[in-house]
Amino acid sequence: MTIDTPDNYYAILGVPIDADSDTLKRAYRQLARRYHPDLAGPEGAIQMKRINRAYDVLSDPEKRLNYDTIIGGVIDLRRGGMSRPRPAQRRFDPSDDIDFSGLSIFSTKGPFHSGSKLHTQLGVISALYSVQTDQGLLVAAGSLDGKGLLWQTEREQTPISFAADSAFTVESLRELRFSATGGLVAGWGRLALHVWDTSNGALLWSYGPGQRAISAHYSFDIVLKETPGGAREVWMALPLLRDDPLAPRSQGVRGTDVIKHTIGDPADALSQPLICAEDEIEKRQFWAIRLRALAMDARTLLTLSCAHVPGESQEMIVMRRWDIQARAKTRFRESVQPQITTSLIAGLCSDCTPPYAVTPDTQALAFVYAGKAIRVHDTVSGTFSELPGGTMGASSRLAISPDAQWIAIAREDSEINEGVIDLWSVAQSQIVQKFYHPWQISALHFAQGQLLVALTDGTIQAWKS
Repeated sequence: MTIDTPDNYYAILGVPIDADSDTLKRAYRQLARRYHPDLAGPEGAIQMKRINRAYDVLSDPEKRLNYDTIIGGVIDLRRGGMSRPRPAQRRFDPSDDIDFSGLSIFSTKGPFHSGSKLHTQLGVISALYSVQTDQGLLVAAGSLDGKGLLWQTEREQTPISFAADSAFTVESLRELRFSATGGLVAGWGRLALHVWDTSNGALLWSYGPGQRAISAHYSFDIVLKETPGGAREVWMALPLLRDDPLAPRSQGVRGTDVIKHTIGDPADALSQPLICAEDEIEKRQFWAIRLRALAMDARTLLTLSCAHVPGESQEMIVMRRWDIQARAKTRFRESVQPQITTSLIAGLCSDCTPPYAVTPDTQALAFVYAGKAIRVHDTVSGTFSELPGGTMGASSRLAISPDAQWIAIAREDSEINEGVIDLWSVAQSQIVQKFYHPWQISALHFAQGQLLVALTDGTIQAWKS
């Protein structure tokens, strides 16, 4: 009896169990052209997911061996006669609309094409980041269990492993950040941050925010600096913590401490904080900072807050830019005193939700608005673009290119959208390309002319412009 179920990858591709790689490739190409979602509609999108996953497993010798071992107890692999999918009623041009350079990972035609790929053993990758170095693009990937890999895309070398300090509670690495030269990398979740040497993955420093009012990984930010004099500095934007507060957490959401630690100093050695107070601490008026982002030069702080503001009956979103190196003169001396340079109201608080994405210079900020759109704000001029990205759920992923030209959205809100990334042009406010993957998207990051995509099977795929 012929068995044709979603788990029978041979039947999905319509190939015999002894099919070689060329046969698999031909079958995949034919089916992908037939069921491409942009050509065959929603039903084609669902079928394409099955085809992608089947090819992803059968084209990889190790995955195929494991699959055959498991499926052998359900389907008698010694018997032939597996039926091919029914032919489609429509025919399409096989080359006009699809870039097949990635085979099971593919895209529609557009400004990006398939680049390098890394298969990791990290499991689900929770964060990606990169920096351009003299040796090429250096990529960091962090996982749900506090471990990570460093990968040089242009060089054939074994990835370097790193891991969070085991003295702290094991948690996901939700954010990663490199120094400008790539010599240092930092990673953090909600409970602790860690800094590693990228040359060997050695842990250099860890810090636990303690009582500070941290509700999510975007409640604080980190910038790494390597000075001309050889000092290696960790700059942190953390929720405000007064020396002897009556209610430290309630005050923390109203202000920010910018603190520096120098690698090599005692672990508890921190600079005096530069305080950025959004509102007078003593006031009872509601104010809560949701997002903190430091510019790469550690001179600018961007905050996104939910607050009661004069003249508004509902809580509003307030975006502020701070010059944290501003100097103020008094009668007797000159000192550093952070100053607000821009303050903008960006809509109703209830309409602004994560995920968030910020450019390295903090000039552009993107977030979900009203549940179905992406707003991209210029935090200097106050102008914004609105992209009708569709329903954005809790599993959605968002990334913005450093020049704020592109927005990548992985909605992951249905089987049709699972593994699909929409590339938006911010200037045109329209989708210019789609990327299709056989597994769910777990992380996104724009690198130097590249979009890096992490899949839930541990694969990192690069799309190059």
